Amino acid sequence: MPWLLSPLVRGTGGMQVLWTARDQPDFMLRLGVGWANVQATGIAPPFQEPPSHRWTLDGTELAWRVDGGEFYASMQRRNWGPGWSGSLILDGAAQAVPAVGWRRPVPRESTHPWLSWMGPWSADVFFGRLFGHAEPERPDLIGMRLQIQPFAPLQIGLSRTMQWGGQGRDESLTSLMRSLVGVDNIGSNGVNTTDEPGNQLAGLDLRLQLGDDPDNAIYGQAIGEDKAGGLPSGYMVQLGVQTHAALLGVQWIGFVEWTDTIVGDAYKSSGSPGVAYTHHIYKQGYTNDRMPLGYPAGGDVRLTSVGMVARIAAVQLKAVAARGEALPTAQRFAPGRISGFNASAQIDIEPRHQIGAGLWWWQDSAERQRALQLWWSLWL
Repeated sequence: MPWLLSPLVRGTGGMQVLWTARDQPDFMLRLGVGWANVQATGIAPPFQEPPSHRWTLDGTELAWRVDGGEFYASMQRRNWGPGWSGSLILDGAAQAVPAVGWRRPVPRESTHPWLSWMGPWSADVFFGRLFGHAEPERPDLIGMRLQIQPFAPLQIGLSRTMQWGGQGRDESLTSLMRSLVGVDNIGSNGVNTTDEPGNQLAGLDLRLQLGDDPDNAIYGQAIGEDKAGGLPSGYMVQLGVQTHAALLGVQWIGFVEWTDTIVGDAYKSSGSPGVAYTHHIYKQGYTNDRMPLGYPAGGDVRLTSVGMVARIAAVQLKAVAARGEALPTAQRFAPGRISGFNASAQIDIEPRHQIGAGLWWWQDSAERQRALQLWWSLWL
């Protein structure tokens, strides 16, 4: 599955059904169920291992809406950050995480005088359960994000996630509170290998609009894999620029993006390989159902992506070319040069009826992979 142009279902085929039973100002219920035929492929994936289960409830959501926010229970994907090729902390290419939480989905200004400086803001706080982990089994995922817009052209996002608990681990309230307040590093405040709460990532992202067009912007994200002085450290970095144009009846958005998931590599003479998205407690790493929760290419890669999105009447086209390098410690590719191309086309037969096709090609030093998928979508 390419990480920007993800098909509707993974693998060689499948289906996804969504039914909105009720959508009212105070309450919403949507039921989702899907099935995909995903198989292990080759020596160095992007597919990696097949998921632990092929049936999912992806898209299911129950929400109680109160004063611009909503309490919810859902099985949904999240993409936290401004990047086109993926988020460094929580990306929609991973399988949906079942969770309960509270969110403010639509950015709005606060009426409270102490909060008015934030401008329009949105937030999400959730507690979920991860699949596909054997050591330890059934760990939890806690996520927190706040996005503010203190000035019209500037958006700032603060994100934090925590892998916590799991079978055989301390899941007491004390352990949870230690994790939430950041007292979780071995050797500090009496924490040792037996009662270490878990694994955390945190950082920020920025998006600055250029001029009057909201689709002209520069952006970046920095996510820390470690902590120093109570703040994130050991950063993975992403930088990008996007532009918009209307030409000959076609609406274009183009972008160039550089991503480095080698901890510390972007700002030090030598980074720290083998650290990104790994942890000595959680042997399957920072994953859900064997797919990275963070950047879809995994840890220990440098990648430059160039892409475009074009809209021509009822036709939407997307294309992305990527080239970079994987270290010997990379999680998803054989070491050496990596390159690929992704493209898709969608035709809107009518507003609720689409057909499309997507293709991807990828190679690293071990193998070359390619696939073509055709799909059909109908909203009843």
